[in-house]
Order: sequence, then C-alpha cells, then structure tokens
Amino acid sequence: MKVLLAKRRALGDTVLLSATIESLARTRPEVEISVLVPAAFAAVLEGNPHIRALYTFEESWLSLLPRLRSERFDYFLQLHASPRARWLAYLAGAHAVALHYQNAETEKAYGKHPNALEWDLFFLKGVLGGSLEPCAPRIYLQEDEKRQGRTFWGGWGEDGSRVVVLGLGASRSTKRWPPAHFARLAELLRERMNLIPAILCGPGEEEAHFAGRVVDELRALGLRPLEGKKGDFIYTAGLSVRQLALALGAARAYVGNDSGPKHMAVAVGIPTFTFFGPEDPVEWHPYSRAEHPVFFLPGLRCRAEDNGRWCGIPECMAERHRCMQDLAPLDVIEPIRLALERRA
Repeated sequence: MKVLLAKRRALGDTVLLSATIESLARTRPEVEISVLVPAAFAAVLEGNPHIRALYTFEESWLSLLPRLRSERFDYFLQLHASPRARWLAYLAGAHAVALHYQNAETEKAYGKHPNALEWDLFFLKGVLGGSLEPCAPRIYLQEDEKRQGRTFWGGWGEDGSRVVVLGLGASRSTKRWPPAHFARLAELLRERMNLIPAILCGPGEEEAHFAGRVVDELRALGLRPLEGKKGDFIYTAGLSVRQLALALGAARAYVGNDSGPKHMAVAVGIPTFTFFGPEDPVEWHPYSRAEHPVFFLPGLRCRAEDNGRWCGIPECMAERHRCMQDLAPLDVIEPIRLALERRA
C-alpha cells in the first residue's frame, strides 16, 4: 500500500508529523509512506528511514503533479485540510482521497478533545482501520551531524553539555515569556548552575526583534555575549532548520516558549521546560510531564474561549499578560535545577 501524507502547517506541526510517520511505520510496516510538507520545514524530516519520498508544496504544480501521479498512490491523506492542498489531492491521481478537518464537529465524533499527536492517529485509524501505537516525534540525525552539533558549541569554546537553549519563538506575541524574565533566568542559570544560556535565531524578523529585546535586558544585568572564551551567553542568528536541530541535539536542555523549536528539542532527545500562558498545555504538550515539565498557571478566568482552555487575543492589556508575567524566574529555576540533576 502506498500512502501520501500531506500537511501544510507550521514548524511544530511538521515535527509532530514525524511521530505520525513513526506510528504508521511501526504498526503497518507494509505501508510505503511518502510525505508532502512546506519546503521551509522539510529539513526536520530528512534522513527519516520510514519516508520513501519527500515532496514540498512550493514546487511548481507543473512538475509536482506528474511526479505524484506517476506514483499511483493508494491514498492521498490530507492531515489538516486546506483549500490549496484539497485541489492538489484530487488532481494527484490517488485511488482514494481523505481530508481531515480539525474542528469541533470532528472532535465530537472522536468523543474527546485530541492532543496534538492524537488528531492524526484518530484520522488514520478511521481511514486505514486497525490501531496505531502512539510514538514521540523524532528527528533522525546522522553520526556526522551529531559531531557537527558538538562542533557548533565547540566553536564558542563551550561543551554542549553546559548549554541551555532559550526558546524565544512563538506563533503569537501573547505566547512569549517576557524578555526581562528570560534575561533573569539566564542570570540564574549562570549563578546557580554554572550553565551557558544560548539564544539561537532563525531568519524571521519578529523573532530577531524579540531576541534583540532579550539581549538588551541581558546587557542591563551586566551579562555580555560570549566572544572567544569570554562572556556570559551565546547569541547567534540566521540558523537553518537543520542547523538548529544539530545544535539542539548537542545541548543540555531547552527552556522556553511553546513553539516549533520546543518540539524539535523533544524530537532530538533533550529535556524541555516549557512556559504556557494563554493556551492550556493539554493539546500542545502531548509528552510526559516528568521528562518534559511545563510551567502553567491553571484556572485563570481570562482564558474564556473553548471552555476555558485558551485565550486568543493578540495583545493582553486588561490582565497585563499575567498568564506569563506571573511565571517568575525565581519560581522556575529550582524545578529546572532539580530535574536536570536527576537526569544527569
């Protein structure tokens, strides 16, 4: 059986797709899996031994459609239905097309609110039958890539086992921990644990702007960027998705916002500590809380949407963003220290 899994979403969704692929490969080894994802995030699936072919949405339809039609897929499964991909699904020539809509009606049919991994598994079970074994996301790094990751930190004069990556990214501003909090946490990581905080930025302008604010707060505390073997923190920008994966794979831990890099950190096997504010982690943190703790203030009345599970406002004024502001650095540093010591 030949199956094409299509998902046109963000970085985190593409990383989570690796868990779906892992589940399908383990449970249904007779299925040949091909994947169609955004080109910007395809690198997280490179080297995955369960993927027969990797396609991207950005390829011209004049070249993409003939390639897809020549495969004669048994199923074109669109895991998160979108208008453009829907037309592509019907034109790709698969014997069967199934579209998955992640909405309240689908949730009602499933009988529960699925987490980020269950949405795909419930859908595939309905289409292909049988059951699927849940798996964690995984980014496959080759041995030479792991060496490159260690070399990356070595270029700063540091061993990756002493580096904690600060995850500043987020899909919207209200999901970001405040810049001053990140700076104070970096100071505490240095003072109490002798660890090196690192800020790694991709090409996005919004993320770079936020990182600049964090760096300004760090400088206000008297901390300086690492140059040669002198300095207090690492800051670099312009990393590709694959370079970020290599660096994360050689780091001690990830501490930061719920974001694509958080899921990448889980997928390369390092511990994560995630700050959740406007959204309850029940859906977007489908991981063991013992291995991957979260910091979250439950029961806030300002989370008024979706039965109190989340708040979707773009900017918080009335509540002064207290879902994130009230997660104080001094409250989180000790749980982080204890968890890393247990893991060591």
